[in-house]
Amino acid sequence: MFNKKKIKKSSFKNRKRNFSKSKLLKKKKKNTKSLFKMISFLIVSFILIWTLVGFILYKKYIEPLPPVENIKNLNIAQTSTIYDKDWGELYKIFKENRTYIDYKDISKNMINALVAWEDQRFWTTPGFDLIWISRAAIYGIFTGDFKWTSGLSQQLMKVTYLTNERSIERKIKEFYLSWKLNKVYDKTKILELYLNKIFFGSNAYWIEQASKTFFWISAKDLNILQSSVLASLPKAPSGLSPYSKKPKLMGYPLVYSKEDEENKTKLLTKKDLAENSVLVEKLRNFIWNLKFARVQNDVVICWINKNNLKNWSFRVDWDSCTTLWFKYLLSFLNSIKITDNDKIIEYQTWRKDYILWRMLEDKYINFEEYKKAIMGSFGYEFTKSKVSIKYPYFVMYIKEYLENKYWKDVINGGWFKIYTTLDSKMQDKAEALIEKYWEINEKRFWAKNDALISIDNENWGILSMVGWRDYFDEENGWNNNMITSRLQPGSTFKPFAYALAIENNRIWSKTPVYDVKTTFPGWYAPHNFDGKYKWKMNISTALNNSRNIPAIKMFYLAWWEEKIISFMEKLWVKTLRAFKEEYNKKYPNKNYSYSAPMALWTGLMTPLELAWAYSTFANLWVRKEINPIIKIVDSKWNIIEDREEKKQNNEPSISPALAYIMNSILSDTSSRPSFWNTYMSLSWRKLAAKTGTSTKQYKKNSRKVIAPRNLWTIWYTPQITTVVWVWNTSWKELYLNWNWLEWAWPIMKWFMSFAHIWKKVKSWPKPLWVKTAWISEISWLLPRENFPKNLIVSSNFINLPKQVDNSLKEVTLDSLCNWKVTDKTPLNAIKKGYLIAFWPIKRENTNWNVWVQEWVKKWEWKEKYWNYWNIITEYTDEPCERQGRWDILIKTSIQNKLTVWRNDIQVWFNWDRKVKKLNIYLWDLLIKSESIWNVDKKGLEIPIFINFKALWKKLDLKIELIDLEDYSYEENLEVNIVERVNNNFINPN
Repeated sequence: MFNKKKIKKSSFKNRKRNFSKSKLLKKKKKNTKSLFKMISFLIVSFILIWTLVGFILYKKYIEPLPPVENIKNLNIAQTSTIYDKDWGELYKIFKENRTYIDYKDISKNMINALVAWEDQRFWTTPGFDLIWISRAAIYGIFTGDFKWTSGLSQQLMKVTYLTNERSIERKIKEFYLSWKLNKVYDKTKILELYLNKIFFGSNAYWIEQASKTFFWISAKDLNILQSSVLASLPKAPSGLSPYSKKPKLMGYPLVYSKEDEENKTKLLTKKDLAENSVLVEKLRNFIWNLKFARVQNDVVICWINKNNLKNWSFRVDWDSCTTLWFKYLLSFLNSIKITDNDKIIEYQTWRKDYILWRMLEDKYINFEEYKKAIMGSFGYEFTKSKVSIKYPYFVMYIKEYLENKYWKDVINGGWFKIYTTLDSKMQDKAEALIEKYWEINEKRFWAKNDALISIDNENWGILSMVGWRDYFDEENGWNNNMITSRLQPGSTFKPFAYALAIENNRIWSKTPVYDVKTTFPGWYAPHNFDGKYKWKMNISTALNNSRNIPAIKMFYLAWWEEKIISFMEKLWVKTLRAFKEEYNKKYPNKNYSYSAPMALWTGLMTPLELAWAYSTFANLWVRKEINPIIKIVDSKWNIIEDREEKKQNNEPSISPALAYIMNSILSDTSSRPSFWNTYMSLSWRKLAAKTGTSTKQYKKNSRKVIAPRNLWTIWYTPQITTVVWVWNTSWKELYLNWNWLEWAWPIMKWFMSFAHIWKKVKSWPKPLWVKTAWISEISWLLPRENFPKNLIVSSNFINLPKQVDNSLKEVTLDSLCNWKVTDKTPLNAIKKGYLIAFWPIKRENTNWNVWVQEWVKKWEWKEKYWNYWNIITEYTDEPCERQGRWDILIKTSIQNKLTVWRNDIQVWFNWDRKVKKLNIYLWDLLIKSESIWNVDKKGLEIPIFINFKALWKKLDLKIELIDLEDYSYEENLEVNIVERVNNNFINPN
């Protein structure tokens, strides 16, 4: 029987539970619908927003764009002209000299090289490479460095319709136009348009003109090597010019000696190949005999002699084969090292090698064609340029300068008038001098190359630039501009180390510094160029005599390498840090350091940077950017750039006081060797000057050779700074037995004389806070009263010294240790003298002081102070330490009051320490003194002579011994003289 109350209660609970579930279900359905509606709303909103954004972008950026259908007939280039400062025409960047050719008249090799290098997926993309764009975007998101990459279609649109501005707007336009172009034209037509619109450098517009300019053939006849060369040029027409940058474009074999592995000669011409024919033939045979096979993404190379590889990371098996990833093929070529007796040949890849590698990777060429193209590039000769260029080194510098500043397509394609700072009169003089002294230097010194750069210190413009004797002499590789090439500055770098050391320390032009043998950290013990030491000298003399040991000390006083690099960057010198970064990037497991030799010459700088840095001294601290441009105007005479309107920030790189002091040092003719002034001064004008020579030490026939390399002469006045360089870019040796100062000097002398004919004679104004004071030559402190006048010199200061030099004051001291005299000091040890203290330039540097004190012991310094007897170099207020007196018994061959006399005395004594001197006194007058340091026996015979006028008289003799601690021991004797008859002594009694 059921309980109705329970059933009713249970039923109620069930209904309540079911109602709750139903309510929950309805609520859940309602939430789901709301979520769906919200998502739908967001999607629709997103679509609408981006549709609106797209519409706005289209209306703003896309709709105004011109139609791509008329691209063939669009004239995209006009003439741009470069002028000197007097509006004399130097060069037209573009001339109407172009021929349009169809796709069928272009070599397939050229098409393949271009696509392989510029746009690998060109044939399959819609106008832009989505894969590459995605990679670039991901890379940019993670690194913050977005790569602005462009395929062939994009490049064509950019050069035709757009600018080189890096912006999102330009990229949007570029993508759209590229996509539209690919809709209108097929791929072959796009390539045809591209090759008939692009600039290849050297005034060669379009592919047909480029083929004839560089090879004197039609575009349809281009072979694989020639095509790889032309494909290299559109991205860097000046930076990879076949005439001025041939090594970077073509790659090259290089030869060097086992004894001198750093002195490598690039084989760039057929003449170079002929001179090294045996090695070149071995290299050709090695490459030609290599057998290649492709295995998926790897390449197998066989017939390898592993002794001909310098990189052992390529493992060669028993079958003389190695397997490597395709991307390491160029590394393999760079690892070739073939030896013939004491000579070695290697191969250095550059841009055309990268393109050939890409062509091989994309299967446009096979391995045999690849090897043939590489070997065909050895000593390749381009058609000699027929372009008329006045002052080609300067013109090409300007062209590259503007391409880097405004992008190449703007300068090469636009109508511009470019007015430069070049002075044609000075340029003509410079070129004439380079031409004249090139022949003289080649005959006398074996130096084939000269270069000159001159800067206007008042407006920072380039007055003259000669990068070499003949820009177009390709046989000798003379189309390289040495003014912008990295070279070792030699001793011309020393003033910068001195400047920073002076700035960081209280040292000035006459501060003493010691040119003595010194060992620096790392057991580095440098020598001077003459193998000698000049001992004590002042800062001015050390720098103007180009002494190496003081320069290394300046490196440490300048607070080491990083501080010097940062200081040089203030002077616009970027190559020092750039070289370190490039080296560390190439060899990530190494950390390159210039170390202390940096102060001498180990860094790399361009002559332009050297001139720039010295101009900062000449300007008394003002740092401006060198700007060779006066004005640029466009076709509508709108001003693009104007030096007068552009206000440069006169950034202080060094203090005016420091610049003035450096100028006073470098113009101080009295501190140089007198005959040097023949090469470093003008009789009618004050100027600052520095010379420098980098050297290379190597062995030749088992004999050490120190060969001169880069020879520099730098002169500057308040108006003009000029740098002259002499050497061989082939790294060939110069004639050793000659005065190195003579090589660049004649060019400098006649150029600077000519450059200043119309200029007023100026001197550097002395800043108010530079003081001149008389100081002690010994210590660079203020001289005391009655200080010797011949030891007082004049020096410039920013902060005058306050301490007084007490040198050459008479002092009383204990001679045992040159310390303080006390009541316990033996009378024999007390002496008077004149104190001179010699300290290193940094007193707290104990290592430097050790070497200075070693020099002090040699007493070479006494020649300078010979007027002063008993000079003392050390003195303290501490007493000398002694062991005290000892008991010494003295006996002689003469007994007291003995009347027999002979002409000698035998002395015996006992001692437990060494005795240094024996003195004999007659009536308190010293008649005999003997040094007895080396007496091993405790007795000796002392010959003495007594005048016989003393006969019949009683004599008082005193025998005195002095030990090593200056204690004295005495024996007094009374002697009667006897008469000597027939050589016998007779007693008168």
